[in-house]
Amino acid sequence: MSDLLRVENLRVSFPGPGPESGTKILTGADLVIGPGEAIALVGPSGCGKSLLTRALLGLLPDGADWTGTIRWRGEQLRDPRGRNWRKVRGEGMALVLQEPQTSLNPVLSVGDQIAETVRVHSGVSRSEARGRAVSLLAEMLVPDPSEKADCYPHQLSGGMRQRVLLAAAMACDPDLLIADEPTTALDVTVQREILALINRVRRDRGMALLFITHDAELVPLVATRRAEMSGGRIITHNHLDRPAVLNAADDSLSREPSGGAFIRPAGEKSPVLKARGLVAGYGPVRTAACPRAPVDGVDIDLIPGRALGLAGESGCGKTTLARALSRHLIPVEGTIELEGEDFLSFRGSRLQARRRRVQMLFQDPAGSLNPRQVVGRALSEAVGNNDPVRAADLLTEVGLFRELASRYPHELSGGQRQRVSLARCLAADPGVLIADEPTSALDMGSRNRILSLLMRTMERRGLALLLISHDFGVLHAICDRVDVMYGGVVVESYRVVERSRNRHPYTLSMMAAAPASLNRGQRWWLDAGKGLQKRSGPSPAGCPLAGQCPLQKPHCINELPPLVEVAEGHFLRCPEAGEGGP
Repeated sequence: MSDLLRVENLRVSFPGPGPESGTKILTGADLVIGPGEAIALVGPSGCGKSLLTRALLGLLPDGADWTGTIRWRGEQLRDPRGRNWRKVRGEGMALVLQEPQTSLNPVLSVGDQIAETVRVHSGVSRSEARGRAVSLLAEMLVPDPSEKADCYPHQLSGGMRQRVLLAAAMACDPDLLIADEPTTALDVTVQREILALINRVRRDRGMALLFITHDAELVPLVATRRAEMSGGRIITHNHLDRPAVLNAADDSLSREPSGGAFIRPAGEKSPVLKARGLVAGYGPVRTAACPRAPVDGVDIDLIPGRALGLAGESGCGKTTLARALSRHLIPVEGTIELEGEDFLSFRGSRLQARRRRVQMLFQDPAGSLNPRQVVGRALSEAVGNNDPVRAADLLTEVGLFRELASRYPHELSGGQRQRVSLARCLAADPGVLIADEPTSALDMGSRNRILSLLMRTMERRGLALLLISHDFGVLHAICDRVDVMYGGVVVESYRVVERSRNRHPYTLSMMAAAPASLNRGQRWWLDAGKGLQKRSGPSPAGCPLAGQCPLQKPHCINELPPLVEVAEGHFLRCPEAGEGGP
């Protein structure tokens, strides 16, 4: 069988100011992909994975110098602007990127964008292209594809946007799909559906796959061969005859470490931040069509020196709750006490001063740092007195060299930018730190370094930490308690050391969607994807899981169960799940 793609000794560099000052990114990469083969390319951030994909498609940035050989079906590709390479793109190789929001045109409907691809490569009429676009959306299990085709990207969820990108990539029936970190920013349930979709489409079409990831646990779910990249070249190739076991020997934290072992509180302390009956959202939070608010009656206690985890899929209200707790969003109902004072009563300069005590660490540090401001200047500004010495001390506290103060954010790695963002939070001397998905876009090594840093900072400063994530492994690493949120309410709250007692159907479904759980199943992708279908569920006035729950009873439709303590420290919002006793 002839090779579909063969890459030999591929080198890519960017010129510098002097003859020997260039930056070498790819240093001799070799890769072979056969028809129908599924390969996972694994490596840490910065190793050259994404640049390799762009080189394969002839999409290297201007100014990049490259040497080596790229052959597609035996034909050597030389000029990126040449006709043969343009024909390969789309019809031969198709690319799906990590962030669909930036890959889709915000002023065109998604149906028009897919139809445009069909027309460019197939030369069919507008009506035929439209029909093909709707058919592709249906193949990607998008509910109501005719209606969704008329939506704009911002009207769709992240998972739906990723399915639109897949539909566009399939428009020309490619022989090779290149998926570059397609699930990095998705919660575990949506990630499972996207992986299942890629798996199913690849098998149905007999298509080859190059799946790029920094998460080793995803590899056996999608690939039959693993290639590991480091330092700009592919250093190992392994065939996967059986599910691979993640080797975490080099990680400072394992994927699923023993919960609560790092936190040793001396007695119960009073909460530094306490919220009761919090209701929050954007615009009218309760309507006749949707009587439940995005955050609908949540209680939170954040205690100094301890971490509370908040788990839930995208859209469950986690970030809305975080913005309300930090007073970046004014709640509609409820109370918030900060260090014994009514946080919601503060106004003007007093609010500005007190809000410094509650800092938010965001998911995307590149989006929260000023790209035109050097790191030292950003930290000095956050300190409040433009003190460069204090700014340098903050860099040291988060494990960075002081010399980085003179760099701009784009000159740092993702992990370094997240440390700078943490240093900027610490510059305000907070009592509460709210970390909203701080590790979701990082590779395993960077993720573990950030988690270790959060633990040390929390213990050293006595911070109260609210850690938001859809990854239970992250939460169990440093939290002693986890609240699980769905549909704007907390459905289960448990101590990490007793997580084996989890009972709520939603909690169990999220844990079952984790890659480690899927790896234990056979042909798991056959059942995945059913959750994408539109459900004609009951009124959301009752349990938010009604219409989807295997334990559902008639009263679940119109009655929201209370959060009841079913065992010491274990609270559950599901009478049916709690019937088994402690």
